[in-house]
Amino acid sequence: MVTEAKKEEVVKFREYFMESKSAVFVDYRGVTAEEMTAVRKQLREAESHLQVVKNTLARLAAKDTPFECAESLFSGPLSVAFGFGEDVSAPAKALVEFAKRVENLHITGGVLEGRVLDEAQVRVLASTPPKPVVQAMLLGTFQAPARNFMGVLEGVARKFLFVLTAYAEKKKEA
Repeated sequence: MVTEAKKEEVVKFREYFMESKSAVFVDYRGVTAEEMTAVRKQLREAESHLQVVKNTLARLAAKDTPFECAESLFSGPLSVAFGFGEDVSAPAKALVEFAKRVENLHITGGVLEGRVLDEAQVRVLASTPPKPVVQAMLLGTFQAPARNFMGVLEGVARKFLFVLTAYAEKKKEA
């Protein structure tokens, strides 16, 4: 019976590893049950899910998934926040924000697109804007030269029009 429960847990973790786009690993020693409930609620709002994992079962579940590279992070008491939404930085943002308020919650690392991230990289990921905002900023950067060039051309035409208007008014007066 115990073996069957462990097999089911491995299957569940494997599904999380296959479906999630990013993950953040945290050491939860010293975090109260109320605080864990609060962080889970905050993560749910960010389309993420926090799961306490057993390291051995997590290693088995991560085999042949994009999270296989994270084997070094599976040590000690561990919770993993899986990100399922479009914003891959959502679990990192939620956990970094929560770690500011709860001193016992320590970020140990993360995984993004098959790459292992250390704590500092997870904090950088948390500070990045969501993908649509980055796309809008990039589009604005691409459009800026054309917009500036059109402004220059428009300015030249406007000045020429002012000169013609002033010349016409001078002719009327004379």
